[in-house]
Amino acid sequence: MLDPINRVFLPRADIATENLVAGLIDLGWEVDDVTAYRTVRAAPPPPETRDAIKSGKFDAVVFTSSSTVRNLVGIAGKPHATTVIAAIGPQTAKTCTEHGLRVDVMASEPSALELADALASFAAERRDEFIANGDPVLRPSQTRTRSRRRS
Repeated sequence: MLDPINRVFLPRADIATENLVAGLIDLGWEVDDVTAYRTVRAAPPPPETRDAIKSGKFDAVVFTSSSTVRNLVGIAGKPHATTVIAAIGPQTAKTCTEHGLRVDVMASEPSALELADALASFAAERRDEFIANGDPVLRPSQTRTRSRRRS
């Protein structure tokens, strides 16, 4: 049987992995792999936001790619140790770990909806655990300590 697709144009980010290209080539397709955009580091957020990140005023940080992990840590520092860290998939979780972050939540499939569902489930389990232990239900931002997450 002939494959009705032979040549594929693949516009992607400059930091994308080679997995998709290799998979398409393995299927026998010719791939025109072109850098369509470059990932660049944003300007640092305002001092109040950087302070909120580092001091645990956010309950969770949601990472949707490895570059968001690298860039956030680079421009604002690491989230506080009490902050819940959510990753969209295994590669993003690995990058979190490489930057000294504990991953609390990971989507079952790499999609925004699955990530949101995983975070909501984590929050519900956390609430239920507090209740079962007879503890007051507190947000991570209400339980922060002075120490910061270490690399």
